[in-house]
Amino acid sequence: MFNHEPRDLRRILCGEIKIQRNAIRIAIVVTQARCKFDTKNGAEANSPFSRRVCMVSDFYIRQSVPLLLCCLVVLPVLTFLGEQVSSNNDIETWLPRNSEIRDNYDSFCDTFGRDETVLIAFERPFPEADRLQAASDRITGLPGVSVCWTRRRIVESMLSNHVQQDTANDRLVNLLTTPENDLETMLVSINEHGIARRGQTVAEIRGQLAYCGMDTAILAGGPIVATQLDHLGSRKRASFLFSLTLVICLVLLRLNIGCWKTSAALMLTNILCIEMTLSAIWATGYEMNFLMSSLPVMVMVFTTAAAIHFIGHYRHDYPHADAVERSLSSVIRPSSFATLTTIIGLACLAVSDVGPIPAFGVVAAIGTFFSFIVGVFLTPAVLVALKYAPSSTNYTRERSLQKLAMFIVNRPWRVIVPGLVVTAVCAVGLQNLRSLIDPLEFLPEDDRVVLDTRLLARTLTSPTSIEAVVDFGKSDTSFVHRLREIRDIESAVTGVPNVCHAFSLADFFPEELSENTLSLSSLGAASGSTAVGGLMADGSRLWRISLRLDDDSPASVKQTVAALKSRCADMPVAFTGIGPLLENAQVQIFDGFWKSFASAFVLITVVMVIALRSLTAGLVAMIPNLTPILLVFGALGWWDYPIDIGIMMTASIALGLAVDGTFHFLFSYRDSHTLQGCRYRAVRKALLQTGMPIISSAVISGTGLLALGLSPFRPTMRFGVLMFCLLIAALVGDLILLPAFLAIGSRRKRLSPQVSASEHETPRVAA
Repeated sequence: MFNHEPRDLRRILCGEIKIQRNAIRIAIVVTQARCKFDTKNGAEANSPFSRRVCMVSDFYIRQSVPLLLCCLVVLPVLTFLGEQVSSNNDIETWLPRNSEIRDNYDSFCDTFGRDETVLIAFERPFPEADRLQAASDRITGLPGVSVCWTRRRIVESMLSNHVQQDTANDRLVNLLTTPENDLETMLVSINEHGIARRGQTVAEIRGQLAYCGMDTAILAGGPIVATQLDHLGSRKRASFLFSLTLVICLVLLRLNIGCWKTSAALMLTNILCIEMTLSAIWATGYEMNFLMSSLPVMVMVFTTAAAIHFIGHYRHDYPHADAVERSLSSVIRPSSFATLTTIIGLACLAVSDVGPIPAFGVVAAIGTFFSFIVGVFLTPAVLVALKYAPSSTNYTRERSLQKLAMFIVNRPWRVIVPGLVVTAVCAVGLQNLRSLIDPLEFLPEDDRVVLDTRLLARTLTSPTSIEAVVDFGKSDTSFVHRLREIRDIESAVTGVPNVCHAFSLADFFPEELSENTLSLSSLGAASGSTAVGGLMADGSRLWRISLRLDDDSPASVKQTVAALKSRCADMPVAFTGIGPLLENAQVQIFDGFWKSFASAFVLITVVMVIALRSLTAGLVAMIPNLTPILLVFGALGWWDYPIDIGIMMTASIALGLAVDGTFHFLFSYRDSHTLQGCRYRAVRKALLQTGMPIISSAVISGTGLLALGLSPFRPTMRFGVLMFCLLIAALVGDLILLPAFLAIGSRRKRLSPQVSASEHETPRVAA
């Protein structure tokens, strides 16, 4: 039975004894570890943090359904308040405020009246003179119209004051007729009542023209453009874009979380957030306009992005019983800082003096705060109430992220060098940026109003004017003497290049002036009191000369105004009007663009430094966030694409949004680095944990904003398209450049067995 030698037997027995001793030691170690674990768990169970976790868990378990029902009850009330917000797309509201030029223009309007004019033109064959006069009389009878002049009536007014026929006709060239006399025109003056109901007044004018069989008329002027803006910016038009964005976000959300029921519930929370924002507009007294109409879409995508980040963490922690609490604790810090930076980016728009942009920044900041509250704190209620169970991990996405992470951490310079070179090349284009503001640019290129206005600008006169105001002060000069001085001023200003026509009260009188034949009463009898009120004010102290231009581009207007001031330096003349105001708006847009961006960059950098508790880390983290700005706006500079009202807002807003993904990545990186002490693994784990939520958030937000590209209002269209480009470009900074910067000089470290075991667990990628 025993074939072993005694020596071998002793060795076997000794080996068995050693095995037994090792087994006993292992049992002791395991027992001690269990005791420590139980003791630790017992202590943690009674800690304040654990009690708070339990409170949060109990709250959502017990109160999710009542909370959602309360939201559904409040929603109709908020919707009603949101519908009470009025709209205002007047051209003047888009022009700079708080400037000397704007004050002079407002003073001019108060002095000579705020009547707006509509130019009606007919191409050959012209309507009969009797039909033109009948249409003029019918239009004059409208409650919103002061007077409607035919060209023939104005000529008759001049003839009644002994102006020669040929002279009268020549004075209307480039104003109401062409040198070839191939246009017949009427000029309609709309009063304050008509301005208050501009859309209805314009519709009534078109109706009278149609009644007289002249519906082929060409209409141009400020009221026509403003009415078309109101039409294209109506709630009906805006609801189409909103519905389209709603469908897009719903589909993308369903693809992301894999549940139609939960996706639909989350979209209802988005609508709640939108109505809260619209109610805030009503409460603050602001008005809706084309820029404000993009707010519902912005709020929707912001809320969806916040929900995506929470669901990403929730999926990562599922199926732990405390998945909601873990997700909240993981998402609350980066989301709070990201919301703060977005609010800063929006609030910095208040430095601009261009129209409603400051109001947009304030209301959008309020909407961003609502998005944070709803997206972070109401999303858990939806998930708990509907018992949402995340689907299994998408291993294709996981492998793609793993490959990207390994490439970045192993070869960071291969990422950084090409990225910085491309960014630097694009940044050179920033010096070519220029601004543009033109009311016609607000409308679609093929819009009938745009085509008609440009046709008249080419063949007759530009829609933009420069107004010269002559102040005779308290001098005792006679009416005839003042007429002669006005003629001298007209002669001086028409000698300035680019001025094609000047029109004043003096044009109603003959070349040879006499005190015996001229008086204000004769003028009033001949042409109506409206002519006197629109061309002269304060008795006969203030006179108005309207100047029409060959080229009304902002650069030409600036040069023309400078030349006019130089030519009339010794004359009592001041220049104002829509032309100088639009030129000043160009400067204000450009200044507002850089001021808002610089303010946002400085403040967001401060927040980044505070959040990361390191000056160096904060400055380095801001470098990738500049990438989308430099790439996109540098490309616009190379392309010579002008910055308008919509584009100027995107830089500071995009900077605040780009930091969103940065915060989520950096907080995950910092937690991993604190746990493992290895930058190599921390970068990799942060990419795996936050990559898909950041990508999903950017894609959903960008695609939702891209729907604004279908807006007929071109600044809104450009805003949506550019925001999409900026958000997609931000992914390069957040998921490629930033990890590459953090991975420079990193080396894989040997880890303790416990940490190594956790490192090699199969990562659950939040998607």
